[in-house]
This record gives sequence, structure tokens and C-alpha cells, in this order.
Amino acid sequence: MRLADILPRGANNLDLFRVIAAAMVIFGHAYALNPVEGQSDPLAEWLGFDSTGSLAVKVFFLLSGLVVTNSLLDKRQPLQFLIARFFRLWPALAVTVLLCALVLGPMLTSLPLEGYFLHPDTAKYIYRNLMFRTRLPLPGVFEGNALGAVNGSLWTIPHEIKAYLWLLGLFLLGLFRRRWLPLAMLTAILAMPLLFPEDNPEVALLMACFAIGATLARYKHRLVINGWVILALWLLFGLLRHVPFNFYLFYLALFTSILFVASQSWMLRLRPRSDLSYGIYLWGFPVQQVMAQYFGAQGILFNQLSSVAICLVLAFCSWHLVEKPAMARGAALGRRIPPDPIRRLRGALTGRFLSRP
Repeated sequence: MRLADILPRGANNLDLFRVIAAAMVIFGHAYALNPVEGQSDPLAEWLGFDSTGSLAVKVFFLLSGLVVTNSLLDKRQPLQFLIARFFRLWPALAVTVLLCALVLGPMLTSLPLEGYFLHPDTAKYIYRNLMFRTRLPLPGVFEGNALGAVNGSLWTIPHEIKAYLWLLGLFLLGLFRRRWLPLAMLTAILAMPLLFPEDNPEVALLMACFAIGATLARYKHRLVINGWVILALWLLFGLLRHVPFNFYLFYLALFTSILFVASQSWMLRLRPRSDLSYGIYLWGFPVQQVMAQYFGAQGILFNQLSSVAICLVLAFCSWHLVEKPAMARGAALGRRIPPDPIRRLRGALTGRFLSRP
């Protein structure tokens, strides 16, 4: 089966894997938010190079790179792409930020209400997060918890925005039309975390996962995914466990396995009717913080299971009341914008930078 046959929405159940990934983020965060002596992330202990929550975010970025690049290359409408991405991410983020700052914060802060609302950090929390410039604490909120951040998951969203903008820029320059250039760029991106380690290596790895997804979408008509390919990738990872880049082999084997399983007929029958993954991701951290503050003595498993259950309800509300209507409005707005100006701009950029002898 070629990757191109898997990517149409009706041919896969990637929505369920996104929900699983969002739940994995909650399970991984519990070890830091509700720490219990002697208990640590079992996946981190087994792998040695990644943890449950971190791996789940990489799955998000891989699937995002794959799906949005496929959409951009198929529709070839840059302005519609920007509008669709904005209406997919910002409205639900805005609602989460505002509810945390204006409802949850006043209920939990140790400050007087007047002091809380007049505190400059309250306004900073709202403004910066709405502008995709992550700010984590609210004054007097979760001060007694293991971590003081209100919503630590928000740090990945600005990096996803950057990935979208880089993708759009490369598309406008016509680089995806070149036969081997996307592979060369992917190689360079994958090498960056190895050659130039950063203070936060997760950022480079998230960009690498997004780039893997984008490259897979570029070569979707050539790539074949079946059981033999998956077996070969897992064997390769097992044989090269001790090489410096072995984690990339693990990610590639895992991502390919997800795509294969998501396309199976029995998996298609399990497709959820609502896309709950983004809502679970947005609400997971603050819900876990509340559960840790009031029920921390119940332990990690209680934090994990109760937070997932609560977030499923919040995500259902977010999808039907915020995300789905916002996406519909974004799609309607995108259809009203003519593509010709962007096409002319792309043609000018391509002719200027890539058509020189």
C-alpha cells in the first residue's frame, strides 16, 4: 500500500492516534506534576532517550507535518492554508487561556481577587499566550504544587506555528517541486540536534519530526508501507541500538507503524466522531494541576485516569462549541479569497531564486 492511499481522511483513523497521543501527554506529565517517591516514567526507563509525554508530542508533530503538508501540496492554496491553520489552533487556545486566567485562576489564587486581577502577570499571561508567546505562571496559582506552571503544554504551540511558516515559505519558493531537494533539507534538519546540541534539544527534535512528516507527504506516491517495511525498520532499530542517531530509527519505525495500523479496516471502524485530541492536549496540564493540588495523596495513577476522564468531557465541549464551528468559519473565509495573488507571488519567488542557470 502506498502512502498516498493512506492519507485521504476516509482511508485512515489518525484521529484516534492523536487522542491516544494526547492521553499519553497526560500520563507522562503526571510523574512531574504529582510526584511519588520511587515511581518514574516507565517508558523513559525503557527507552533511555525519551519519555511518554515527549514521545507523544513528537507523534503530534509528525502527524501534523504529514497532514498539513499533504493538504498544502494537494490544494496549493497558501492563503487558505494560513487561514485554516489559524482557525484550527487559535480559537480553542484563546478559550483555554481566558478560562484559565479569568475563571480557574481567581478560584485557586492565594491572592485577594482584586490583587489577582490587578497583578501585571495576569494580563501578561493572557496577552502573551494569545500572541503565541508562551507564559506559564499565574499569580498565586499552584504555588504549593511540584510545578507552578498553569499550562505547561502551551510551549509547543509557538514551535508548531514556526513549522507552519517554514513549510509555507518553502512551498512558495517552489522547493517541494524539486526532486531531491526535500531529502537534502530533511538530512540537514535531522543532523542539527546531533551536530549543534541546544539547551532544549526537544525543540530541534520536534522540528525534525515535523520535517519527517512533511517529507513523507512530498514522496507519498513513491513510498510503500506494509508489514515487511515495518519489520525491517524495527529490526534496523534493534541492530543499531548503540549508534548516536538510533532514536531517529525508533521514531521512523513507530511513525510508520502508526500509519500502517491506522489504515487497517478494523481500525477504520473505531474512528471517533469528534476530534478530541487538541482539547485534551490544551486542558490536560491545568486539570492535572488541579487534581494534584486537591487529590495529590491519591497518587499518580489516580491523577492520570481522573485527568483523562475530565479532559475527555472538556475536549468534547471544546470540539463542538469552539473548534468545529471555528474551522467551518475558517473554511468559508478561505473559499472567498482568490488564490491568484499568491500564485503570482510564488511564481515570482520561484523564478527569481530557483530558475537561474
